[in-house]
Amino acid sequence: MNIQIFGTKKCNDTKKAERFFKERGIKFQFIDMKEKGMSKGEFTSVAQANSGLENMINWECKD
Repeated sequence: MNIQIFGTKKCNDTKKAERFFKERGIKFQFIDMKEKGMSKGEFTSVAQANSGLENMINWECKD
């Protein structure tokens, strides 16, 4: 399984997700949305897996 975390370095929820996987020794890849973003293919794939755009965005994150 390939786990990818799409977020920003300052977002507390992103930090929590990283800590969760690190504590359990689970490998993951962090993609900084401010630096790289998603390709169209990645975006479509993630949107489908999450049942749409509304479920992909953390509206409470201010960063």
